[in-house]
Amino acid sequence: MRWNTALLKKLAGCLFLTGGLLGCHGTAVLSETNTPYEFVVEDGTLEMKDGVHLAVTYYRPVAKKPGETFPVIMEKVPYRKDDFFTLGDYEYGAYFAKHGYVVARVDVRGTGGSGGPIPVSEYSQAEIADAEELVAQLSKKSWSNGNVGMYGISWSAFNSMMTAHRKPPALKAIIAAHGSTDLFYNDVHYIDGALHTDVYAHQIDTDNSMPQSPDYRIDATYFHNRFDREPWIFTWLRQQQDGDFWRQESLAFKTPLEVPVYLIGGLLDGYRDFAVDVSKTAKAPVMAEIGPWNHAWPEYGAPGPNYEWRAKALRWWDYWLKGKANGILDQPARMAFMRTGHAPATDLATVPGYWRCDQQWPVDGSTTRRLYPQTKRQLGNAPSTQGNAEKLRYRAGAGMAAGGWWGEQTGDMAADDAHSLVYDSAPLTEALEIMGMPQVRLRVAADAPFYQWTVRLEDVAPDGQVSLISGAAINPSQRFSRLKPEALIPGEPTTLSTAIHFTTWRFKPGHSIRLAVSNAQFPMIWPSPTPGTTTLFPGAETWIDLPVVPTQHETSPSCVLPAPEAGDPAPFGKELESHPPVFKSVRNEQTGDSTFTTASDIAWTLHGNTYRSAEQYQWDVNDKAPAKARFRGERRNVFTIAGREIDLLTVARIESDATTFHVTFTKTLRENGRLVRKKTWTDHIPRRYQ
Repeated sequence: MRWNTALLKKLAGCLFLTGGLLGCHGTAVLSETNTPYEFVVEDGTLEMKDGVHLAVTYYRPVAKKPGETFPVIMEKVPYRKDDFFTLGDYEYGAYFAKHGYVVARVDVRGTGGSGGPIPVSEYSQAEIADAEELVAQLSKKSWSNGNVGMYGISWSAFNSMMTAHRKPPALKAIIAAHGSTDLFYNDVHYIDGALHTDVYAHQIDTDNSMPQSPDYRIDATYFHNRFDREPWIFTWLRQQQDGDFWRQESLAFKTPLEVPVYLIGGLLDGYRDFAVDVSKTAKAPVMAEIGPWNHAWPEYGAPGPNYEWRAKALRWWDYWLKGKANGILDQPARMAFMRTGHAPATDLATVPGYWRCDQQWPVDGSTTRRLYPQTKRQLGNAPSTQGNAEKLRYRAGAGMAAGGWWGEQTGDMAADDAHSLVYDSAPLTEALEIMGMPQVRLRVAADAPFYQWTVRLEDVAPDGQVSLISGAAINPSQRFSRLKPEALIPGEPTTLSTAIHFTTWRFKPGHSIRLAVSNAQFPMIWPSPTPGTTTLFPGAETWIDLPVVPTQHETSPSCVLPAPEAGDPAPFGKELESHPPVFKSVRNEQTGDSTFTTASDIAWTLHGNTYRSAEQYQWDVNDKAPAKARFRGERRNVFTIAGREIDLLTVARIESDATTFHVTFTKTLRENGRLVRKKTWTDHIPRRYQ
């Protein structure tokens, strides 16, 4: 999971109320009432069955008439509601509270303001059991009407769906943005079954080690529950293959959801497939939409076009939690943004294209077009009959043009394609639109027991510029079974199959369709250890199937969306400065060295206190020694609270050789400049088909 701080927006009308509570008089025009609710913000705790107290912030409407009750919307994440996420949480809490909903924002046990030790990992049995208990308790509050919804982006999308699977009686509906149903194949630890070292792993291990809010006590309990806990990064690296650890809460291996769900995905988000997966299997009503943006909510995700998803969410909640017959289920149930082919760019504000609304996926009239890689770099309608083998030398540092995961905007893919086998169709004579998950099959061989393959679908413009459409990685050890991996037999041909991640795209006339096949996707996928050569066999067993849909030229009337609304900034704090992640890639073709770096920092104030966080990360590999890949991360949080400075620095290192991952993680805590505690964890973890 990747944590995501909501963008701050400005709206006048907020004020402090007595007793330390915060209130906000909204000024937006509301669809359900003529005037918005005033609301209060209250902090409290709820006790779980084992005695652990979970911290809750309530955004609670003020009743307009005696005895008035409200539905409850719960979000539960470990992202520290009292410091890191306070400003962003306020905006969403205020929005729904003004419309007559209690929002309950809860810190996962062992994190933020909640008690207990840090859980064993994400989505632990304790976490999901807590969610069930929270739903029950919230439904029984004096101000509750008994109906509860869960919602969230990323982590809270994951646990909303996991909790819904358990069907607590009071949970009537959920909203999930950027979630996953398959934690081994579609999360940030192993992308498509291949090891991915994401900055999130370092971020969460650092922030989980901060003292418990709001007192930030540094004492024996803090050390036992947080600082001295082994970082999760070790846990994830010890689980290099699919199995019970990953499947325990993965919905892909459970019975279908029976709780109504509104799904939101993004074409530039690594989790986008989940919206399709849940749509196919759910036994309750589903509303699903996939827009052009990254790991973000639709009203601010980049690139646009954006819209006010919260207006749709209110209609969803009104129907399921307030019992209002508003026709929400009569509108088209599936919506996706069809991207019109565009030049590669990393800074587009808006993508050209249109919205298409349908009742189902695949859409009516969909067909499949199969294309075959042929010799001479051609992609044709029939398999090659010449039987020539295509050799590819493995260059471990190739792949940086595609970025850190299958998401975000990318520039020209020429640098990656130079170290790939590429196959181009003839220039198209008419437009071709695709929507879905292209299927790929490759007949391959290798000179070592383990390599990795990646496939990328691209658009080649007449001027030679290459745009990435989507891609996927293949871990060949899982070609027969994800649960029982097998090494390749050097020199023996085998067949690999995968689905490219969900995408939409209109290929314009004059453009060509490109399939690029590579053995490296650095730094997205940890490099395989052996230098050498792989072979691709064009022919009847090597192809790509494109999900072709009928061409449409503009947004249909049923797809008209509300414009983004201004949000309420928290009246008790603000962002001071922010430098979003800057990515830099350097490759030396002469030496074979490749380096990918990213750095960011942010500072903000809350109630007169100051908070700062900065981080920097670097990945390195050399083509001649791919086994010796390296990752280094550094994150520092400095909180100055009532004149007291808490300074936590963490440094992580992962270095590999042919057989082992060597992992070191160091935490250093200072208070008012004085060293309080320093602790280092080290392990040497065997490589297992990664």
